[in-house]
Amino acid sequence: MVVAFTANLGLAKPDETELALNWARSAKLAEDNNIIITDQADINLVTYTPTWIGSTTNPSVGAGSIVGEYRKVNGFIQGAIVVKCTDPGVASGSGSGAYGISLPELADTTFHTVATALSDNPGTASCVGEGSLTDSSAVGTSGTLAFDIAHVGGVAYLRPITEAYAGKTVRWFGPTFPFSLATGDGFTACFLYKAA
Repeated sequence: MVVAFTANLGLAKPDETELALNWARSAKLAEDNNIIITDQADINLVTYTPTWIGSTTNPSVGAGSIVGEYRKVNGFIQGAIVVKCTDPGVASGSGSGAYGISLPELADTTFHTVATALSDNPGTASCVGEGSLTDSSAVGTSGTLAFDIAHVGGVAYLRPITEAYAGKTVRWFGPTFPFSLATGDGFTACFLYKAA
């Protein structure tokens, strides 16, 4: 195969000034694109104070704390809750009935199956989170929690469901199951759900 080369026909070559302008334009474009990507990916968390309730009487953390934070990204709510008990009392502090802890917004009921009461059976509503349960006095009753979702009185609540414990048929985390609340006890929750 014979290849014939055509002589250079005076191709335009940018001078130093043109090269500098092109570099500046490219650098500015890259900078602008990076800012856009960072702004869309770095969404600040919003702090809120969840409400911890019982279906009959509300539990208390005593002098402890309940904190939550979340962010909304493309219609989904992602966040976390931490509950720490400090001298909550055993009888009055634990409340009664099934527990729920409030979420920042209602869930999309066409996307999720949502319970209508805190006492609805586990497994009827969509699981939207997980967490851990801490019993400071007995490591054996610390463990994992799953969280499904219920709308009660116009508020969305996470409902904590425990793993299976020997001799226990009820799966709810409640006033005396798997233990009575005391100082140092608590739970954490991480959640992700589609907002209404």
